[in-house]
Amino acid sequence: MTNSYRNADRRYIDIKVTGTALLIILVSCLFFLLSLIIPFRTLLWILGGLVILFFIVLAVGAIIPFHPDEIILKQGNEVMSDLDRKLLGMALSDDISQTELDDFLKGWDIEASPIKTVMLVAYLMKTRPALYFPAAVTPRLNGVLSFCRFQNLKREAHFSKVGEALRKEGIPFAILKGGAMKVYRPDFPRWMNDIDMIVPSNKYERAVDVVMSMGYDKPMATDHSVDLHLPGSDEGLIDIHKHLEMFTGNEDSLNDRLFARAEERDIFSTRGYLPGREDMVFISLVNFYKNISKNQTRESSLTTFYDIKYLLAGKADFDYSIIKENARITGGEFQVLYASKLIDAVVPGLIPESFVDSIKLSNKEFKRQFIDFLFRRDVLSNARDMVKETKVGASLQKDWNPFVFIWVALVEGIKICFASPLLKYPAWRMYTVISNNNKLS
Repeated sequence: MTNSYRNADRRYIDIKVTGTALLIILVSCLFFLLSLIIPFRTLLWILGGLVILFFIVLAVGAIIPFHPDEIILKQGNEVMSDLDRKLLGMALSDDISQTELDDFLKGWDIEASPIKTVMLVAYLMKTRPALYFPAAVTPRLNGVLSFCRFQNLKREAHFSKVGEALRKEGIPFAILKGGAMKVYRPDFPRWMNDIDMIVPSNKYERAVDVVMSMGYDKPMATDHSVDLHLPGSDEGLIDIHKHLEMFTGNEDSLNDRLFARAEERDIFSTRGYLPGREDMVFISLVNFYKNISKNQTRESSLTTFYDIKYLLAGKADFDYSIIKENARITGGEFQVLYASKLIDAVVPGLIPESFVDSIKLSNKEFKRQFIDFLFRRDVLSNARDMVKETKVGASLQKDWNPFVFIWVALVEGIKICFASPLLKYPAWRMYTVISNNNKLS
C-alpha cells in the first residue's frame, strides 16, 4: 500500500501520457470522418473561424474592466450569511448583551445550521454564564459539546499513539490547524474531522511506513498528505503532512523554519512541536484560502476568524514579518494577501491594514493570480462537481480504463488552453452570469 502511494505521481504521469496519445488518435479519427462528410475547404473555414473567435475572446478579455476589491467584497457576503455575521460579531466581542443574543436566536434554526456554527453558539453558552439561553436549544448545545468532547478524545488518543511511535523512530512532528488550536485553547470546543500533523519532508515516507505498520488502513494519498483510518472505517483520524497544501510547488521550503520556531511540549499525552503564533496565523490564512478556492468547508470560516483574533491578541510583540517571509519563500503571497483582504472585507480591522498593505505583489501579478483563482474555483471546481454527479463522472472516480485516461488528458488540455488570464476572465464572467440567471429562474 505504501509502495502504491510512492508510485502515485509516476502513475498519474503515465495516465496523462497514455490519455494524450489516445485523445490525439480520437481527434484525428474524428477529423478524418468529418472530412468524408464535409468538404475539406469547409473544414478549414470552420477552423479559421475558431481561431478568429479565439483572438476575439482575447481582445475582449483585455478590455473588460477588472475590479478586485468589488469582487472580494461580494465574496465576503457570499462566504457568510447575515446570521453568521451576527454570530461572528458576538463571538469576537468581549461584551455581549442579552438583547444581542436574543435577536440572534430569534432568526437562528439550530436544526439547519452547520455543526461548526452550533459549536460557536455552544461556546458562547459555556463561557458566558450570565447570558440566558432558552430551554429549546440548551439540551442540543450541551449534547453537541459532549459528543464533540468524546470524538476529540478518541482522535487525541490516536494522535498520542502515532506520536509515540514516531518519537521512537526519531521522527519529529508538529501539530497543525484545529488540533494545534485545541492545544492553544483547550477550553474552546472544536469540531475536528481529524487531527493534522506535519513531519520533515525527508522523513515523510518513513513516517508513513511506521504508522501503516501499526494497523491503520485505507490511506487516502495525495501529493501532500495521507489520511489514516481504522480497518473497515472511513472515519478520519490523523492526517500526516509532508508540507502544507498551497498549490505553489515551494511548500517544502517552510518546513525547516516551521520546526525551528515551534515549541516542543506535551500534546495529548505525547511530546511534539506546537507552531508559533505567527506560523499558526500563516497556516490559518492559507488554509482559509484553500477552503474557499475549493468551495469546501465554508462552515469553518467562523472559527478561522475567531482563531486569528485569538492568535493576534495573545502576543504583544507579534511579528508580522514572519508571515510575510513564509509567504515569500513558499510563493504564497497572493494566498495570504487574498485571504487577508477577504477577512478584512468581513471584519474590518481584524487584520491590521498596515500588514495587508506591506505584502508586496504587483498589480499585474495579483490580477493574474486572482483571475486564476476565480476560474479554478467557480468554473473548474463547479464543472468537476457537476461531472461527479453523473453516472459517467461516478465511474471516472473508481474505474481505470481508456475513457478515464482520455478524460484526464482532456482536463489537462483545457487547463493549457485557458492558461492566459485574457481567456479565463471572460470565461469566468460568462459562467457567473449564466449561473446567476439559472439561480434566478
